[in-house]
Amino acid sequence: MYSTRPGTIPPHIKSVAIKETVNSTAEFNLGQKFTELQIQKMQLENLLPIMDETIANSIIYTDIKRLSDAVYTYDETVVVKEYKLTMSLDFKWYDVVNELDMMEKTLSEYEIYYSDTQNSKLSPQDQVNREDALDLLMDKMADKVLIELTSEW
Repeated sequence: MYSTRPGTIPPHIKSVAIKETVNSTAEFNLGQKFTELQIQKMQLENLLPIMDETIANSIIYTDIKRLSDAVYTYDETVVVKEYKLTMSLDFKWYDVVNELDMMEKTLSEYEIYYSDTQNSKLSPQDQVNREDALDLLMDKMADKVLIELTSEW
């Protein structure tokens, strides 16, 4: 059973569609992976029923605008030790019934990962490569979208 707190969102919003995430980066398949993650998290939280956009009362649009890597720290011999992976995402929650944006925000988040040299010095369970960092970052961003959506409820 789905439930929302009474009086916190417009009473006519009874369902949501999650539109496929636009991937404005060069990273392959990022939009599809983020969409799947959003749907999973929305279902887990049981916030609103997820419907096809042709019948939903509202639609969530997301666009991954930027994914960038930058050197974060060096060791004492000036060899890169860590990188910072940063993602920026635009999202919008659209009211289909009244044809208006209920929320529109830009979110940014980052995750740190180790260089190959640094990872080779660590035990396997302590290693964090770029792929691990990207998975963690996507998870953080999907959570952040849900937090933003529900903070106004």
